[in-house]
Amino acid sequence: MAAKAKDPVCGMHVNPEVARAAGLTAEHGGEEYYFCGRGCRLEFLDDPKRFFSPDYVPSM
Repeated sequence: MAAKAKDPVCGMHVNPEVARAAGLTAEHGGEEYYFCGRGCRLEFLDDPKRFFSPDYVPSM
């Protein structure tokens, strides 16, 4: 079974290899994050700090 990562924007589980191949990754604070789609990646890039707030709840 392929490893799974959690999209920090929507909370969806994604396959890191598939996300990386599709260009759906971003780096922040020395960590690589994976996204289910372009919209989540762009939202993350716009304001990454927002997604690390303790009161942020991922949603689709």
